[in-house]
Amino acid sequence: MSPLTYLKQLQSYGYQKLVEWLEPLLRRALAAAQPQLDRLAQKININKQYRLEIGHPDRVVILLVGTGGTGSFVAHILAQLASWATTAGIDMRLYFVDPDTVEEKNLVRQNFCRAELGAPKAFTLAWRYTAAFGVTITPVVERFSAAMLDRYQPKYTTNGSLMIVVGAVDNVCARRDIAEAMTDRLQKWPWSTGRDRLIWLDAGNERVNGQVLLGNSLVPEPLLSPLGFCTDLPLPHLQEPGLLADRDRPPAEENLSCAELTALAEQSAMINRLMATWVGIYLYRLLQSRDLNMMATFVNLRTGVTRSTAIAGGRVVFPKRREQPAAPEPGTAGPEPGQGCPVCGGEIVTGQDEWQGILIHVNFCAACNWREEGCPHCQGEIVEEEIELESGEVVPGLGCANCDWHQPIQEPQPTVQ
Repeated sequence: MSPLTYLKQLQSYGYQKLVEWLEPLLRRALAAAQPQLDRLAQKININKQYRLEIGHPDRVVILLVGTGGTGSFVAHILAQLASWATTAGIDMRLYFVDPDTVEEKNLVRQNFCRAELGAPKAFTLAWRYTAAFGVTITPVVERFSAAMLDRYQPKYTTNGSLMIVVGAVDNVCARRDIAEAMTDRLQKWPWSTGRDRLIWLDAGNERVNGQVLLGNSLVPEPLLSPLGFCTDLPLPHLQEPGLLADRDRPPAEENLSCAELTALAEQSAMINRLMATWVGIYLYRLLQSRDLNMMATFVNLRTGVTRSTAIAGGRVVFPKRREQPAAPEPGTAGPEPGQGCPVCGGEIVTGQDEWQGILIHVNFCAACNWREEGCPHCQGEIVEEEIELESGEVVPGLGCANCDWHQPIQEPQPTVQ
């Protein structure tokens, strides 16, 4: 036997002995971790789409920033949405923000008529739809500023509030103003968690293509609750950084507005109507049917292709449960007096939330993303389980690990208007 062959056999023998030594260690490690892996596999399903959970606010404020090409058509949709909110018991206030007036060039592409020439766009649309639907619409004839988030912030309500900034601007500078205002507000006060929430829904377009993006947080990826819904989405400019980049246009078109580009036949007169429709789809699914499972939609009129980015993954936030000396008696749910958030020490707010038709107990921190769901009877840990109904049918449900509470899951049903 040559020395080279001997060395090769010795090397093979060494690897074999190493594998024989490591195999039992790996088997024991996997066996110990299997319960946690099984539980995680039940929570995360790569084929599942997660809906965005906003609670049940009974006071909603919508700021429509920009009432031009897209915004003038969104205004009609918002008025109809506010009319529905009145019948649903939701106090919805609309604010139309735009400093511009109606010009001759706007009549080709925007939702205005010749009789409205020279009038402020925001005032014209607010007056028109207030008279048509009898809803509360306030015109703001000025450029958007961060101060508006404070000026029009919803008043306190026990069920929580929601502010939605609908961006329908046609220039990068205006979109940067919205991005900076949202970023500053979320850094000071994380509205994406807790009772009061702040959401940015942005719509933009070029000649024949456009996009709608929705976000409510500074996180780089969606945050998912272990109970199977989404709580946080990245802001639109975090999803698509190109939104804040300067557009590459020929020198002759650099200072032209969308209306002027339309007059030159450089921009489709239908793209804004389509973008407004998608804004309406997002708002209705978010507020009415409560099944919004998308975070972005891209359309192209030339190819006829529409592509949406579903909320299909992200980081599951398993909250660190607080240590309690003993299980509380039924009816005494809530954090111990003086006991703060286990992550940052902030104030803990206690309440109830509805998840797919089931009322559960919720503790959340007013200063960070910490959140804890619990049994509505004893605050014990909630687990997913299968429940057998009286008919013998086995359905998915929730149960408590500490008591005998359990409820079958009811999928949210869309509201029929």
